[in-house]
Amino acid sequence: MIPSRSSSLKRQFSSGIAWTATGRTSQQMIQLGFSIVLARLLSPHDYGLLAMVSVFTGFAWMLADFGFSVALVQRQELTDAHIHSVFWIDAAFGWLLAAVSWLAAPWVAKFYSIPDLDPIFRWSSLNFIIGSFGNVPFALLQKRLDFKSIAKADTISIAGSGIVCLVLSLMGKGAWSLVIQMLVSTTLTSALRLRYSRWLPRMTFSFVAIKELWRFTFPFYGFQFINYWSRNGDNLLVGKFFGAPVLGVYNRAYALMLLPITQVTNVISQVVFPTFSSLQNDKPKVKRIYLRSISVVALITFPAMMALVVLAKPFVETVYGPKWTGVIPLLQIFGLLGILQVLVHSTGWIFIPQGRTDIMFWWGLRFAAAVFLSFAAGIVLGSATALACCYAVVNLIFFYPRLRAAGRIIDMRVSEVLTAVAGPFCGGLVMSVCIFIAGFLLPAHWKKWEVLFTLSAFGLAIYAAFVVSFRLQAWREVVTLIVEKCAPHPELEPLPRSS
Repeated sequence: MIPSRSSSLKRQFSSGIAWTATGRTSQQMIQLGFSIVLARLLSPHDYGLLAMVSVFTGFAWMLADFGFSVALVQRQELTDAHIHSVFWIDAAFGWLLAAVSWLAAPWVAKFYSIPDLDPIFRWSSLNFIIGSFGNVPFALLQKRLDFKSIAKADTISIAGSGIVCLVLSLMGKGAWSLVIQMLVSTTLTSALRLRYSRWLPRMTFSFVAIKELWRFTFPFYGFQFINYWSRNGDNLLVGKFFGAPVLGVYNRAYALMLLPITQVTNVISQVVFPTFSSLQNDKPKVKRIYLRSISVVALITFPAMMALVVLAKPFVETVYGPKWTGVIPLLQIFGLLGILQVLVHSTGWIFIPQGRTDIMFWWGLRFAAAVFLSFAAGIVLGSATALACCYAVVNLIFFYPRLRAAGRIIDMRVSEVLTAVAGPFCGGLVMSVCIFIAGFLLPAHWKKWEVLFTLSAFGLAIYAAFVVSFRLQAWREVVTLIVEKCAPHPELEPLPRSS
């Protein structure tokens, strides 16, 4: 018996979540292990140098694709002309941006008044050429819902590049260890995506095909442009006005806040985006899946964020050591901000698959203007901590209207979203209060790692008890997903390939 389209899509959605979650969990464990060791081998100054470079290379990396790869996934009627044309555009811009970045390196070093940035920036620019070969294969893997291959490629690249970085750090190569890690990671990722996609480019190019995709990518690209600087302008200003060591600490705190978001939200995002693109005309179903998905994301990320706030001091001192204590107050601010970021980040699941990148662009423009004012206020106040506080306030102001704008597209109220995440939020709040109180009851002579381990285990037990006792809907969704994944079922026909 041939399964229905709805049944097949549901199975592929469940399988995609399972494979992506497995891959992300493995990658997170590997990354965390390497980051702990590397933080003790390298200094905040080393991380600050790479963060300074990354502000510019990250922006150039965004320019290299113009959002065409996303358009390949979003577009329902896809031809070979679309696919091959995007590949050659990516390759051309990759070489162009590498050349421009190589020549611009002295000006970047002069901007920060750090001569050592010149060679670091030059060699980092090779990433644009290497990475351009993996964009289209990645889009095709997403289009086919082949998340098993994506997970394998990403895990291998993270492990391989991490080993290289560790060896170079032990050899005393400092910031160069991080630069080479980035190059190795991009090389492995692009090569493996190309292999797993089982696709090779042909000398085919169509201006008509690019024009068709441009109608979607232009406002999306505009949003990406604005969103990038609203999220990375702080790194630019902190590095310029406070120096590399302060930027290293600031960037480490922000990265720790993003870790639960990127590792959990992206698990859902990679599967939800192509799924929502195929269901873009069925808004009730999109709304139903969105609410279920965001509740599952909140189930994991909310307690993680709240725990970071309460356990920031023992966590940083145990995991990263005394030279990173400046991370503690920043991590507490960013931990609270992360709860809002989870919900705001998920609005892209609605804007992009529904083809409403125009609305996303205008909201991004308003948000960016407010963010840059907050950055300026933080600089005037004279500290990275003040800048982080100002940034958090702006995010709080824009949280509700951004969520409402996305909800209108699929006839969803903000109250429905808040209801979906209310259980995990209350559970995380109860857990945090219990951890905070328990911290005063522990013996004063305990070591930091003993405090961290004890309070973490206690908090996990409290949260688990809350989830089970109140039978949270998000937990039932997770259990259902596990049961569906483990249950025997006939092999399903894969979705037809586009190429």
